[in-house]
Amino acid sequence: MLRTQLLALLLAIALLLAEGAQQLIEPRIVGGYEANISDLKYLVQVVTADEICGGSLITIRWVITAAHCVQRVSLAQLHVYGGTSEQGASNAIHRLVDLVAIPPDFSMKTMNMDVAALYLNQDMVGSNVQTIGLASQPVQPGSRVKVSGWGAVNPGSSETARHVHSVIMPVWSQAACRAAYRGMQHISRSMICAAKPYRRDSCDGDSGGPMVFRGELVGIVSFGYECAGRLPGVYTSVPAIRRWFMDVMAEYS
Repeated sequence: MLRTQLLALLLAIALLLAEGAQQLIEPRIVGGYEANISDLKYLVQVVTADEICGGSLITIRWVITAAHCVQRVSLAQLHVYGGTSEQGASNAIHRLVDLVAIPPDFSMKTMNMDVAALYLNQDMVGSNVQTIGLASQPVQPGSRVKVSGWGAVNPGSSETARHVHSVIMPVWSQAACRAAYRGMQHISRSMICAAKPYRRDSCDGDSGGPMVFRGELVGIVSFGYECAGRLPGVYTSVPAIRRWFMDVMAEYS
């Protein structure tokens, strides 16, 4: 009997580990509220043939998003929509993408430097469109940041939201985040973590979207383990990639 129970326990653990390995590197607003684009004018939708991601308008021609959203996606498959609270709204401002730049050291395995620069085919302008600045200084642990997007609003669901949502949550220290992910994922200096475990988090479909603090972009939704689980969401730190993004804009503008 004891041997049978032990075998069942080992099998259950193996299944959980296998499931966890699949969920770790995923595009990942749970525990938030319905928002309005009039308060998030910098927020855009980055849409490919396979998925929807978020992005932020840095200038009227440049968008910043996550590299994993656009890696290996042809320009013909990339669409950017702004100026609307609704996913797929007919009144959205639609732009194509002329150029995608991704840091050479980005890796889907490590998720380090998970950032991409998109150069639009036309200026993105409108009554509900506005740019946002890139933070030059890292946000301090405990600070309450806002993350927005059209991602899943319920844990365990991959169905994205029709209407944009936002969530307010605290930033974790690097030490706490590294300890939480020890043995599963390396947390590099280009990453920042935030969440209120089991209650507030970004989720499927929010990837590439903005983390904002005091009116500046401080992070980009990157990856996580489940949604609103025990582990924090991981974001690309904007101060860490700011110089790269500025250099790309200077080179190609």
